[in-house]
Amino acid sequence: MATTLATQLAQIAARSTNPLDLKAQKQAHSKSLLFDQNVAASQDFDTIYQICLEGYQELCQMDKRFVGFSRSIFNEQSKREERTQMTAAQNEELDEVLESFLSLVGARLLLKPALKAVEWLVRRFSYVLKASRARHDYPALLSCWATIVTEAVAGLVDQSMSGRREIQRKNEEDVLLRILPFLSEGLSMRQVPDLRIGCYMILTVLASKLDLDEKVLLAMMEAVVLDWTPNTTHAGLICLAILSQRRQSVRLPKQILKAVMSIQGIETDLSILSEQYRIDKFVIGLVLGTLERLDKEADLYRLTFVRTAIEGRLMSNTHIALATKAIVAAANNSEVSLEGGQDLQGQLADLILRLMDSELVGALVQDIIKETQTDVEKLEAKLQMVLRPNDKQQDQIAKGLEMEDITEEPQVQTFESITHHIPTRTAYEMSLLSHSQSYVYGSLAKAFLLASSSPLDLERFSDLPVLRKSLAMSEPLFISFFIRYWCGPHSAASRASAIVSVRDYIGHQAVTADLQILFPYIIYALADPNAKVRRAASELSFKLGSIYLERLDDKKEITDPILGSDNIYGSGSETKGVSWLSTADASRFVREILIPNLEEIRQDERYIAQLLVNSLNGPHKSKSLQSPAKDLRKSTKAALLVSLGSHVVHTPIYRVKLRLLSILNGIGTAGGVSKSKALLPLLLAQEKENERILTDHCELEDIDKSSFVDEVVKIVAPNDRDGIRVIQRIIALDDSNPPLSLRKAAVQRVRNFWSSMKPDMQISLAATLLSLAINDVALRSDQDIQGDALEILRGVPLSANTLHHLLETIPALPPTSGDGPAHSKRRRTSYGHVESHENVPPGGLQQALRHITIVLELIEESKIATTPLLTKGLFQVLTDLQHCKVQLGIESGYLQSLVLSSLHNIAEQSKTSTDVQLDRSAMRADLIVDCFRTSSNPQVQQAALMLMSSLATVSPELIIHSVMPVFTFMGASLLRQSDDYSAHIVDQTIETVIPPLVEALRKQKGGPLAGGSELLLSFVAAFEHIPSHRRSGLFSSLINKLGPEDFLFALLILLMDRYADNRDIRQFIQEFTSQYSPLIQLKTMEKYLEVVLDSLKPKPTVSSHFLTFSDDRTRASTALNLLSLPPNIFRAQRLISRSARLLLNRSEEAEQLRQTYSHLVRDTLLLAEKVQPYKKLPSACDLMLDALLGLLSLGESINSLDALLKRGNTNVQRQVLRSFEHRIGDESEGNHAAQEACIKFLAELSLVLESSSDVLLLHCATSCIDRIVERYGKKDVEAVGAVTRVVASDKCLGSDDSRLRVMALLCLSTSIEVLGEAIIPIIPQALPKAMDHFEANLEGEEVGERMHNAVYSFLGSLLLYIPWMVSGQYLDRALKVSYESANTDLPASCNEARKEVLNLIAKQVDAQECFAALLRTWDSAMVEGPEAVSEHLEILHLAIERQPKSVIAKQSQSLLNLLLKVFDLRRIQCSPRTDESYEDEEMDEVERIVDDVAIKMIYKLNDATFRPLFTRILEWATTPTGKKEKQGKIWRQISWYTFLHAFFDKLQSIVTSYANFIIEDAVEVLKNISTKNADSVTLWNRVIAALTSSFEYDQDEFWQAPSHFTAISQPLLAQLSHGALHEAFPDLIACIAALAVAADSPDHHKAINAAILAHMRSDDAAVRLAAVQCEMSLTGKLGEEWLSLLPEMLPFISELQEDDDERVEREVGRWIVQIEGILGESLDSMLL
Repeated sequence: MATTLATQLAQIAARSTNPLDLKAQKQAHSKSLLFDQNVAASQDFDTIYQICLEGYQELCQMDKRFVGFSRSIFNEQSKREERTQMTAAQNEELDEVLESFLSLVGARLLLKPALKAVEWLVRRFSYVLKASRARHDYPALLSCWATIVTEAVAGLVDQSMSGRREIQRKNEEDVLLRILPFLSEGLSMRQVPDLRIGCYMILTVLASKLDLDEKVLLAMMEAVVLDWTPNTTHAGLICLAILSQRRQSVRLPKQILKAVMSIQGIETDLSILSEQYRIDKFVIGLVLGTLERLDKEADLYRLTFVRTAIEGRLMSNTHIALATKAIVAAANNSEVSLEGGQDLQGQLADLILRLMDSELVGALVQDIIKETQTDVEKLEAKLQMVLRPNDKQQDQIAKGLEMEDITEEPQVQTFESITHHIPTRTAYEMSLLSHSQSYVYGSLAKAFLLASSSPLDLERFSDLPVLRKSLAMSEPLFISFFIRYWCGPHSAASRASAIVSVRDYIGHQAVTADLQILFPYIIYALADPNAKVRRAASELSFKLGSIYLERLDDKKEITDPILGSDNIYGSGSETKGVSWLSTADASRFVREILIPNLEEIRQDERYIAQLLVNSLNGPHKSKSLQSPAKDLRKSTKAALLVSLGSHVVHTPIYRVKLRLLSILNGIGTAGGVSKSKALLPLLLAQEKENERILTDHCELEDIDKSSFVDEVVKIVAPNDRDGIRVIQRIIALDDSNPPLSLRKAAVQRVRNFWSSMKPDMQISLAATLLSLAINDVALRSDQDIQGDALEILRGVPLSANTLHHLLETIPALPPTSGDGPAHSKRRRTSYGHVESHENVPPGGLQQALRHITIVLELIEESKIATTPLLTKGLFQVLTDLQHCKVQLGIESGYLQSLVLSSLHNIAEQSKTSTDVQLDRSAMRADLIVDCFRTSSNPQVQQAALMLMSSLATVSPELIIHSVMPVFTFMGASLLRQSDDYSAHIVDQTIETVIPPLVEALRKQKGGPLAGGSELLLSFVAAFEHIPSHRRSGLFSSLINKLGPEDFLFALLILLMDRYADNRDIRQFIQEFTSQYSPLIQLKTMEKYLEVVLDSLKPKPTVSSHFLTFSDDRTRASTALNLLSLPPNIFRAQRLISRSARLLLNRSEEAEQLRQTYSHLVRDTLLLAEKVQPYKKLPSACDLMLDALLGLLSLGESINSLDALLKRGNTNVQRQVLRSFEHRIGDESEGNHAAQEACIKFLAELSLVLESSSDVLLLHCATSCIDRIVERYGKKDVEAVGAVTRVVASDKCLGSDDSRLRVMALLCLSTSIEVLGEAIIPIIPQALPKAMDHFEANLEGEEVGERMHNAVYSFLGSLLLYIPWMVSGQYLDRALKVSYESANTDLPASCNEARKEVLNLIAKQVDAQECFAALLRTWDSAMVEGPEAVSEHLEILHLAIERQPKSVIAKQSQSLLNLLLKVFDLRRIQCSPRTDESYEDEEMDEVERIVDDVAIKMIYKLNDATFRPLFTRILEWATTPTGKKEKQGKIWRQISWYTFLHAFFDKLQSIVTSYANFIIEDAVEVLKNISTKNADSVTLWNRVIAALTSSFEYDQDEFWQAPSHFTAISQPLLAQLSHGALHEAFPDLIACIAALAVAADSPDHHKAINAAILAHMRSDDAAVRLAAVQCEMSLTGKLGEEWLSLLPEMLPFISELQEDDDERVEREVGRWIVQIEGILGESLDSMLL
């Protein structure tokens, strides 16, 4: 037991984390929701952050509540947060944030973005792993957790199922050890049903995919039922059913049985489950458990479940049979009743009857009871009921008759009637156990059956003359009848009567003969399953013992003859072959063996077998007996075994043979005589017997033939050579032709005792089995025998000598026709000098290949196939297969792979075992290489490589001279395979072959580089064909074995030279080299540049090993390709970060890194000067220099910038500044040293701006200033202000170069954010220039997008930070240029930039200033077009929306003036209308926008403020602009009534009273309409629409007032008379209907109706039609209320029915139908 201290230390160790435990850190880092463990382990936090950030940003788009987490857990700073370095308080605060995020994201966890976001919590903060309570704190997570974990578990299990069986088992155990503790914890949470169901899913996956032990499955099942609830029982039952299907046993523990059977309605649940899952094993377990627990009173009610399970076919037929047997057994063992008074037997009887009578399973249950040989008589007596029909009924049923159709009873046979026909004597029969056919036994047996129930009839039967009872002591006829009868298939009662008859006879008659003929048959009877028969046999045994005891008491020499010794089995050889016991041995057997154990024998049918076996084997081997058997003399044992064996051999009764064989086969040797020797004659006899005869015997005596032959072959013991020869002869297909069933049993017997056989017999028998497996005759005669023989060979352990012998039996390939060399000579023929064989018989070649296949498969499968004894033979077979391929063209890849695999196993064994020594003389490396090169089979190639790898480790000298062709061919074949096994082969080859190869290369004069380049070239040539996921691992293994310091640069040279056009090659190299240390990478690039420099020399040296040039052009092209790689290497983030960490140390490696870096800079500058004559190489060098400078930290880079900037080479200066610009963006804000260096560097950049005239350099400097100001500007505002003045000067902002001006504007935008109000002195200088540049840009032929957006960026910054600076003329100018921009065709980005600034104007500028500027610039906007007007109004809309009510009320007059200008747009555009005028659709759109703006303004005004404004607008709209401006008034009124329509429609009943102001003007418009003037018609439509809106929303009875109704109704109804406006009549009709609804008064309705009816007599058909349609509309809206005026309508309806216009007639008809539908009666009687 662990001490308290040890426990505490263990707890501390469990909670602590060791920063030096890299393995543990890597394992923790590999925990992932999205990626495989291997992939996750290789990812850094930058990569993970980018992936997870994408998911988080998508979440933010779905729900804005996630945005707040961007400042905490999804901040870029979180990549550097370590929980282990945080305080407890900080960790608690972090946990609160994480929990808040999880609670919000829980409902979306099934979405991919949510999983990506949660991945960051797992990988960065290890939250899900540490806070396990999240599994039940957030129920929304459970379903997702269950799905993810189940898939992960399935993946783990699939990964574990690879490799050899031993490895699989270990992997499976590891998976279980990792998962089961979590499952135990999850299943213990009773109150979290979803979690338990998830655990059930995982258990189901484990059980389905793994081969679990029985104990593990039971433990899982017990865990499922423990504390389950009604919410989880259904899922639990599914899990239990699947787990049960995986078990070998069907029995269920008490705990599981009790839990399942306690579920209410379990029968229904199981019936439902059976439709979707296999539950038969689960159900049979429940059934058997229920039946075994019937001693419990409560369980009696479960018999209903048993019946439902069987009748519902919830189990297979096999399990139904098992259940039926259990029911019968329960009935046989049941008591009459239980303590509670319940009738158990009655309920069981009822269950059996119900099942037998069931339509679904009745026939099946009856067949099962018959097949199981159930003693139905005994069962009926036990249950006191009839379970089967009597013979009479059976006969009737067999004849197809009904019971009531039988009118005549059959004649009943009596004992006298039967014996009357029995002859009084036999012709020649002396024994009824003779092998010849008996003609009286049948009649005697029938008579005895009738007599067995009556003692008197038994006595009369014994006295039958034919039995010659008086001669019973001299001839065996009398006793043989009874022996044959009790050994026959008769009822137990009659068999017991036969034994009793013999007992009574020898008890009442003088015994003058030795009755040992009874011994085998008494033993048969003592082993009878029926207790009554055993009791009778024990009494007979006791009587025999008494007789032998009396003879011994007389102390006389016993000379009685043995009854039947001459003719018991006939007069032939059968009887002569019987071995008889001496009287003393016979007496000893009865007295010492049988009589003392009779009581136990009566109780157990198996006891006699145990007794005999232990008696003959000896008491020291006695077992399973209550008292050990008495030790007999050795001679007695031998005699008894021989005697019983002889009776087994010669008895004609196969039942006796079978039962005694089952007993004697348990004996080994008795008294020096083996059981095999005693019983072997029976096997020989059966070998010669015909299959049909054997079948007839077994069917006649109702025994199982397969059981019989199984016992016969058990005679042969593993050490019995004679018996094994017989078995071998039986198995072999010779002329003996034994029974097929015996042959199959012999095959199975060999399988069972193979391991106990002697080696020489194993070899002989293996050869026989092999011959049988490959023999075509066997294939044609019986496929099962051949398959069994092959199965034996594969299933038994074959010794090395046996395998060697089988290997030597392989025939020659190619087979010879008879004149070729002999077999042994062929085996010695040299590989290179085998003659060609033609005309090979196809059948012989096929059989030979089958022979080879079987032998090689046996070697492959054998566990001892690693013995070197097989080496020479395997290589010879491999040689033959190669010859076969060359000479016959037969590809035998499978066989070659088997040979190579076996040789590989031998070589592998020699690595680990000193006892295994390779036969190097037999090894043929050239042959292995030849197989690899000539075969197209990938398995052969893989196996050959594996063998070469093993040989390279064991004996490298064997393969060193043959290895290069392997790598050459491997690059063209195996490297291209995508499977894992091929990858393993290649890795193994590299692991073992490369080291000795490198050692050999180092010894060469040219060094390893020359030979190594050839090796690398083999792999490089196959690069494109190597699967992408294998490339990195493959080349890593290769370079690590060769040495990265010596060969990595060579690999990079070859890859870039060969695949320069491949887009992925640089990315691959960057990722590949990142696995090495920074020092190795930089040294590699140093050697890389040396090769590039060398390649440009007239006579290259080092580069000649890798590169070939034809001319200078090729040389330049190659150098350009090579120079494209270093920038990718130098820019790798991993290299930069690792170099920075390394340079912080003062180690020797850091110093070497600095030196190497300086050499690289030097070589780069030298290369840049050298490549100047070439066209594209200088720019490539510039890129490389830029990337190289990026390796330095920002502080060190700035310190080195002075020298580089002063060199005078503007190209270098630009490259340095560009590099610096990029570097600033990558530095963290917390780097104080970088901050200070950048701020100081602003002064240097300012000098560059003032002194340089190179525009590109000025642009780079300005860009650097912008980046520094953006990043660190707030640290020193004065420095930023100084450099900003230079940027705003004519040197930059006033420059003629547009790119420089754009950069200056962007820089000024950034400076405004930093300086704020401090930039005000610069604005007067900068803002006019910006506006000038903008206007010039718009006036140009093409508008510059960058300049456009840069100006708006500058304006946007001003409006954000100092908006009061943008006012007056600046604001007007900004608006005007914006309108001009809106009228220009610009890209979407420009439009977005402009609209953002205009929105800022609306939001940031003072309301008074904004509204005034909009009023001042309205004309400019109108001139620029509809788009400019829309943006102008959008500014107004945003400004009104942003300002409070008080401000809007205060600025209401200014807004009114602006709105009046906008309302006047239509008049201005239409007077006169020109090509530049707006289209009608454009004017309508502007009016729609301005109406929305006006409504938005009205919402913020009260009635007192708005009413004067309304009257002023009305006055403006209705007052002519001049005496001759009538048309202008119409245009204004169109705009006005358009607004009124929106006004009444949006504000509804609130503003209905405002209609009082417009009634007079509306009436005037309606009265004065000119149908020939399109604008007048448009105005008319707008008035109708406005009135309709007012009518529809009248809730204050405004229009019901007579003054209002009268004023509007008459002119409105009069509009129906304008037939020319018929197209607009639907709107007019809708308006009239709305008025009728609003003016809800009978008088008003009557007035409306009268006016409409008047129009029905108009001369214009369109008017009449409109009047009818108007009536229909009113009828539909008002219904019966309107139809109260029907009497007035009827005359008009009658007239219109005969109208001249068909349309009018049709509409009147529809109107009549409408009226009839409302009234429910016809109008025919009312109409004239």
